[in-house]
Amino acid sequence: MLWNLFRWGIRPIWFFLTVVMLVMMSITMTRAAEYRSNRSLGRRLMSLAEQNPDVMRVTDLARSLGKRKVWLVEIGKGAEQDRLTRPAMLLVAGIEGNDLIGSSVAAAWIERLIEQYGNDDEVTKLLETTTLYIVPRLNPDAAEHFFAESKREVSVNNKPVDDDHDGLVDEDGPEDLNGDGLISWMRIEDPEGGYILDPKDNRLLMKADHLKGEVGAWRYLLEGIDNDHDERWNEDGPGGVNFNRNFPHDYKFFAPDAGIHQVSEAETRALADFIVEHPNIGVIVTYGVADNLLKTPKSARPPGSHNPLTAIDEDDVGYFKVMGELYRKTLGIDKELEGVSEPGTFSDWMYYHRGRLSLAAKAWSPEMAVAMLEATEKEDKKTEEKVDEGEEKPSEPGREKGKKRVGKDKEEDKRNEQERKELKWFDEHWPEAFIEWQPVKHPDFSKQQVEIGGYRPFVLTNPPVAMVEQVVAKQTDFLTRAAQRLPRIGVRKIEARHLGRSVYEVEVQIENTGFLPTVLSHGQRTREVHPTRLVLKLDDECFLSGSRITTLPTIRGSGGMIEQRFVVRAPGRDRIDFEVVSMLAGHLEGTVKLSEAE
Repeated sequence: MLWNLFRWGIRPIWFFLTVVMLVMMSITMTRAAEYRSNRSLGRRLMSLAEQNPDVMRVTDLARSLGKRKVWLVEIGKGAEQDRLTRPAMLLVAGIEGNDLIGSSVAAAWIERLIEQYGNDDEVTKLLETTTLYIVPRLNPDAAEHFFAESKREVSVNNKPVDDDHDGLVDEDGPEDLNGDGLISWMRIEDPEGGYILDPKDNRLLMKADHLKGEVGAWRYLLEGIDNDHDERWNEDGPGGVNFNRNFPHDYKFFAPDAGIHQVSEAETRALADFIVEHPNIGVIVTYGVADNLLKTPKSARPPGSHNPLTAIDEDDVGYFKVMGELYRKTLGIDKELEGVSEPGTFSDWMYYHRGRLSLAAKAWSPEMAVAMLEATEKEDKKTEEKVDEGEEKPSEPGREKGKKRVGKDKEEDKRNEQERKELKWFDEHWPEAFIEWQPVKHPDFSKQQVEIGGYRPFVLTNPPVAMVEQVVAKQTDFLTRAAQRLPRIGVRKIEARHLGRSVYEVEVQIENTGFLPTVLSHGQRTREVHPTRLVLKLDDECFLSGSRITTLPTIRGSGGMIEQRFVVRAPGRDRIDFEVVSMLAGHLEGTVKLSEAE
């Protein structure tokens, strides 16, 4: 072997180093598709920042109870003061600790932006005119359960909480009864239970409907025992506070995972403080349970000045609709899916209290996977169909085209229909995600049948590793497009016409070249977004008409324009400096030349 290497001109040491390098490259490529622990995530972010200091910076936003760093990434070219006044977008992922895929999307977007800067004209322009803030994982403590020896899915942090109000803390959590290293589910045969087996797939349970004459036969519980003997199971496990229930809007006091008060946790308080300190943030994207992109949220006319808004302002909902359509199209979903709303979410706080365009969605879910598959199959079917124009196949009597035939007196039972579709998807794409039910002996139910199984931890919130790259590619496409839709002010026209005796009429046209308006309607209502202002840098006594500082009305996006005229007396001047300041659309300075008529 060594002799052959010498014959080929390759020394053994170089052969060894080459093999090592290939192995390391292989490991790196494999890890890129995996979910990262917080330590691994931090190392990757710091490495990217060290290699690209002119466009990327990494700091600590906060420290968790587990002493883990909450990373904050800032991406943008230019001096610090310029970055603070440019239009900005914020991405928050991992706000619920079981959201590993959201963190993967955030990290991949950072890598993609850095890679494309200088190579892609649109991304290069974006990073030179925009500031991007990214929190890849707000709740690192909960995420670490994914990497633990005994895997348990939680969305809350590690803060001890007396969930069942019995004076004890974290005394009744789940246990791995069958020793498989997973905290999964138990179903207990019990006439007092509220569930029955799904008649079409007995792996699934469904709520018994007493109006249909159904009698409950099963309990459905997280795997574990009744540690405190109160005949409740796993009701007070380790932790904690769900950060996405801890923000002021619609906050629910005394809710099990909401915390003792709004922004009670170090991580949520740090995020809220960051928002206040960075008023240039105009668009927010949050990955978590809450959603307003898969389905357009409800809208309403604003109530009286003393009443809070409880639905999206009618004048703003169009922007949510357009962004939702863009999101679904990018992902390959051809219909709206049911959205979810939760009390105390970060995304709602950013819209209802801070007046920003705040977008929220899951990065992945089984429902989304099914919808994408159905859209693909529908498109494939259209391509394959070669039916002659005008040709119609005879339909069966009593059956409409495209609909199943159902008896007059019997309606089709669609309960659990979506759950069955999702389980079928798992069977075809990730069969190990569902653990087949296996009987066990349970100390609390010695005379009843107890089975352990169901979905593995984290599989209903995160795609299989083999699909991470595909999910990430689509989500990062959307994030870049969302950032490109920020408002941006510009000057379409500015000129001064000499009227005689050093008196000038100054005409200024301020335009918005971005997509979003300079302020949403609800942003005006909250007064958290200051109006855009035009400043002519002359003394007050120089103004014969108009004033030094002019507050401008909202300038709509896509070329919206506001015109202002002034009459000023400026003896001995050959120019007037001016600036336009918009909280969300940027800041610019310029000069208008003055020339007297001959």
